[in-house]
Amino acid sequence: MPNIYYSSLASNGLGILRAVLSWEESRNLLTLCSVQYAGLQFPTMAQGRTPDFAVIRIFEEERDDKWQVGFYSFDGDIMQIEEGVQTCTRSRNPPLGRKLGV
Repeated sequence: MPNIYYSSLASNGLGILRAVLSWEESRNLLTLCSVQYAGLQFPTMAQGRTPDFAVIRIFEEERDDKWQVGFYSFDGDIMQIEEGVQTCTRSRNPPLGRKLGV
C-alpha cells in the first residue's frame, strides 16, 4: 500500500508518515496531483526541494508499466496535496458528527 510522507524544516528534512493509501486511492490521488520520480531514496531538501514537500512511496507490489518502485515528489504545496488525500480517502472516513453503526 503506497505511503504519503510530508517533510518540512520542522521535521529536519525527514518524512513524517501522513497516510497509507490503498492502490485505488493512490491512483485517484495521482490523477489529481502531478508528481516527478525522485528515485529509490527519500528525497532531501538539498535536491532542490522547497522547505515543505510531500512524497508518495510506491512499493514493489504496486509497480506497473506506469509507476516504478521508489519515491515520487508531488508538484504543489502540502495544502494542495492534503486536499487531494482528503478527497481520495473520503469514502472511508465518515463525515464529522455522523454516528458510526446503528
